[in-house]
Amino acid sequence: MTSPALDALLTRIVDSGLLDEPVAENDLVYGRARIEAAGTDVNVNVDPELDEHDEVDEDALMAAVERVLSVSESRWRAIVDEVAADIEEAVDDEPVAEQIDLRDDLEASSVVVFADAVLLAFLAPKQFPESRILVQLDADLEVDGIEVRELDGSATAEFDSLDDLLDHLTRDAE
Repeated sequence: MTSPALDALLTRIVDSGLLDEPVAENDLVYGRARIEAAGTDVNVNVDPELDEHDEVDEDALMAAVERVLSVSESRWRAIVDEVAADIEEAVDDEPVAEQIDLRDDLEASSVVVFADAVLLAFLAPKQFPESRILVQLDADLEVDGIEVRELDGSATAEFDSLDDLLDHLTRDAE
């Protein structure tokens, strides 16, 4: 059973046509959609954070979904470039599965939309076949954080800054 607030959000999303076959379940509305700038279809979860807020800001959520799905090609390329540059700088000489430009390997796989942030999940099957890269974007679609997580979920590493990520990688290499 879903809440009236979640049902109302689902109705708005269905009416908008932003997501293919949206469903409301587990306090989320989810479906699939295309990010044209990335040239790919992704899973989209819209999280109204019902456990943290009494009211759902449907307008903010709808605007955030529209913003990420209609991101310009130049903004998308800037996001990918920043993510790749930060990770390449962090791993420096650490071995990767295959030496190719990370920008060419990053594949968007899913999006989680909050009223004030977006979480993108990327796969990099050639360089990081056992991991996924999570990128938090702020309301203006600027990179706000990067996390590399093993696909099986057994180990998670979160870093507040690139320096923290570098320290972690250096410590693991010693």
